[in-house]
Amino acid sequence: MSPRSLDKRYRGISRRTREDGDQSDRGARALKLHDHVKILSQKHRGAGTREEREARDYIVRELESYGYKPSISVFPTPPTFSHTYITIYLALALSPLIALAGFRGIGVVLALAGLALLILEEELYIPLLTRLYGHLWGRETANIVVEIGTGSETIVLTAHYDSTKAAYSFNPTRVHRLGLTIKLNFASSIIVVFLTIAGSLLNSPSILIASFIASAPLLISTIILIHRELFHNYVPGANDNASGVAVLLGVAESLAKGFEDDKNKARIIIAFTGAEEVGLLGSHHLYREKQEVLRNSIVINIDNPGIGDLAFTECEGTILTWCSHEEFRKIVREFSTLKGIRTVTYKLLPTDATPLMRMGLRATSLMAFINGMIGNYHWYSDTTDKVNPENLEKAKTLVLDLLTILTKDRRSLYTEQ
Repeated sequence: MSPRSLDKRYRGISRRTREDGDQSDRGARALKLHDHVKILSQKHRGAGTREEREARDYIVRELESYGYKPSISVFPTPPTFSHTYITIYLALALSPLIALAGFRGIGVVLALAGLALLILEEELYIPLLTRLYGHLWGRETANIVVEIGTGSETIVLTAHYDSTKAAYSFNPTRVHRLGLTIKLNFASSIIVVFLTIAGSLLNSPSILIASFIASAPLLISTIILIHRELFHNYVPGANDNASGVAVLLGVAESLAKGFEDDKNKARIIIAFTGAEEVGLLGSHHLYREKQEVLRNSIVINIDNPGIGDLAFTECEGTILTWCSHEEFRKIVREFSTLKGIRTVTYKLLPTDATPLMRMGLRATSLMAFINGMIGNYHWYSDTTDKVNPENLEKAKTLVLDLLTILTKDRRSLYTEQ
């Protein structure tokens, strides 16, 4: 799609946006979205908790009030990601000590297993250990899914509704170092594996001791994670991600009437995912259930849009960087330029869109940033009063306008409430 063709399609949308009611109407719609945030963030929404189920029930009731018949897809989840990374970090840190004690083969295997699991969980977003802990804990979460339309183009809209626990690493005075901490832990893991193998092959206690010293960042992170589980609580999660849920509810409400006259414009799947904060489990469950559909669809994920400057992501990742399908990136980039917002490469903890980008699929996240960071990220200050209602309304309009363009239909897909 060329910039000229995109601009041609955009003219009708731009005109409609200017004629889209007066400022008071837009303000009322923004406050309505903000009310969703207020209700959802009155309590935390930790994965697999009663509070998360209450949030799920609220979302279902809202969707039903719009005329939808949402389906609920249940799957197991652990309560936190801490157990996964405590296991991995301890496996790596203890491997040279086990080798030093004379069990060199076991030490090497443990080191290699720890590194393999770290790469799978953190970089490839294949949550083998997290899923295992989900089955062991026996907690349940669920995705909430509605499908509308019968068109040939399938577009999937997602937003996770769970919230997370705070941790020392997310303290506002330290959170800007989060990326550095992730890189340091990854480098430490590689060094530990290399030195443990070398020390075992050469039967060198000094190399094995050096390997244990190199694991210091992993041990520090382990202590922080244990402290997190013992002393920290769940955060309200107003921006992360009650704001994304509110935007997606607003989109769903607008689409409910917009599709009444023409259900052949597109097939749209709206998914509110659970357990994103413990390892993207909701996204993985959705992909397993709708693998063939997702491989050929467009995915727009809404995450943390409530505070700061809105932007679409072209690439995401932690250490490694994964980018969306090139042609889709061009469309998102051109649309963002026309709308006066940025596209970015997001390099912190992954979103529900990141695993899809790893597969080279057409995916993007709509997020908001303050000086490159997410506002009140995973901290107790992530409260309703920090969320900007205008951000919510703008994010909703961006998603709806992008939907109209992506369905190759210059008519509006929706009607404003």
